[in-house]
Amino acid sequence: MAIPLATTGTATFDQIAIVTGLVGLLYVALAVLLWRERTGRVTLVSRFAETVGRLDGVPRWAALTPYLHAVSLLACAFGVWWDIAVHIARGRDTGPFGTPAHYPIFFGILGVIVAGVLPIALAGKPLPARTIRLAKGWRIPCSAALVTVCGTFALVGFPLDDVWHRLFGEDVTLWGPTHLLMIGGVVFSIFARLLALAEVEQLVGPNKRRLFQEIVSVGALLIAWDLFSTEYNYGVPQFPLILQPLLIVFGAAMAFTILRARRGPGSTFAALAVYLVIRGGIAWAVAEPLGQIVGHFPLLIVEAVLVEAVALALGNKARFRLGVVGGVLIGTVGVVAEYAWSHVWMPIPWPSSLLPSALGYGVFVGAGAGLIGAWLATRYAEVAGDQGALGIKHIRPPAVRRTHQLGAAGLIAVVAIVFFCVPRTADAGVSGVVSLDRVATGSEPTAYVTVTLTPADAAAGARWFEALAWQGGGLEYHRMEKVADGTYRSPEPVPMYGKWKSMIRLHQGQRDLVASWVYAPEDAELGKPAVQVSDGQTVQFVHEQQVLRREERTDVPRWMWNAGYALLAVVGLLEVAGIIWLVGRGARGGRMRAAHLAGEREREIV
Repeated sequence: MAIPLATTGTATFDQIAIVTGLVGLLYVALAVLLWRERTGRVTLVSRFAETVGRLDGVPRWAALTPYLHAVSLLACAFGVWWDIAVHIARGRDTGPFGTPAHYPIFFGILGVIVAGVLPIALAGKPLPARTIRLAKGWRIPCSAALVTVCGTFALVGFPLDDVWHRLFGEDVTLWGPTHLLMIGGVVFSIFARLLALAEVEQLVGPNKRRLFQEIVSVGALLIAWDLFSTEYNYGVPQFPLILQPLLIVFGAAMAFTILRARRGPGSTFAALAVYLVIRGGIAWAVAEPLGQIVGHFPLLIVEAVLVEAVALALGNKARFRLGVVGGVLIGTVGVVAEYAWSHVWMPIPWPSSLLPSALGYGVFVGAGAGLIGAWLATRYAEVAGDQGALGIKHIRPPAVRRTHQLGAAGLIAVVAIVFFCVPRTADAGVSGVVSLDRVATGSEPTAYVTVTLTPADAAAGARWFEALAWQGGGLEYHRMEKVADGTYRSPEPVPMYGKWKSMIRLHQGQRDLVASWVYAPEDAELGKPAVQVSDGQTVQFVHEQQVLRREERTDVPRWMWNAGYALLAVVGLLEVAGIIWLVGRGARGGRMRAAHLAGEREREIV
């Protein structure tokens, strides 16, 4: 079946040429660096790395990547939040470089790739106990391979995003496959950065500088994980609200457990400070100098306090116990704290009807995320050569297998619950009579919107019921206020002119998301007529996706959509498998090295 390709929002030839040229130049430069380094020639990069390595007290292959990776992550995070704010306020773009915000994302992803290739090029003794053999006499750290793979997957998302738009039309949701591919690759590279720190610690031991880098990396993980919740933080979520607390619980429990299970008191507060300063700085920079909408974010203060309290009460040697107890508390007490915070600053306050399911799911997600964090912390400790990583002196495979089983159980629990909550449905039986109380007329009309629902209790206990207007130069959302049984009114007038897209959104129960148009402009490029609801008109609430994603094509077979998401799932599984395999490989080497050193010490004593 022939499906004509869309052209709206896709890249022009000059943009394709720019992307291809820049990537080509980078890969040629990296290839030359690899060739010169592996043939014994001296390069400026190696000299600089040796100088930084002497100052930091690390091998030259590990000298540059911490700084380059940190700057690249910051560029990606800033670009993504800027880009999303632009799309919410103005609508679709014209390709990979349709907005200036795409440049920091693009160059940040390239920086992540370079951060992985540099240690590959500069790899030489001393190396950690377990490495990957590329050729005779050429072995590389596991962390370098993982960073490179994650960065490559993220970069592939750029051209695939344009292909996706040509096949399916403009995808205005953050959780589109190609968007998740780019974001996921960058986020997963942070686990590789933590692995690299553990590999360096195995060779030269711990110090305050590497502890600081580890704290910054965990703070970056908190920041990067918040990217998955950005639609909720901006007030335009396209998936059930229950996912917002679950994503918060997942990220906080995992990240804080990774750090506190290995480090001393107060380390979680230090990572929290990194998160709050940088995340708040990005929100301010996007909103003030750039003049875009404000991106809200969770505080995570109570979550950090909970993990610190559990570690002080139970100790951090039993990492899995710390992870489970801390995760359960984050899934309950932490959820209640973020519930209160949502009523202070979040664009969509969590209704009380959300709490039972959020607490119920939160317990299992928190415990599962804590197990994942404990598994990673244990493996990183083993990579670093910590003989007490399992509370044993030598290698004990049964104990190692038990930790794998616990980590796998946590991962399965979290993924199963999150994917169970993702699907959306729509109750087709909701309609309403719209009344418009016009405030401004002429070229820029606005009006208060009143809706009388049928059935009258359709909005009872709703997760959200709001008037939303976006992509007309800004964002406006107003929670509908009840004025009579079954009748609700917007507290502020809604724009009905220009490029604004105004609608009424209703989120019922666990996953019913429906919406109805109030106003939409004509879109000649897509062949969409203008929509203007008149006073007294009866409207039908339809699946919200038909309203929010007006640019998406409806003539594409379902199997093509399924194939796209299936490909994303395969890539995601490959990245997770890569993390598990390479971290596990490094951990096995660390255990072998620790056992060898312990044996040597015993012989010396004897």
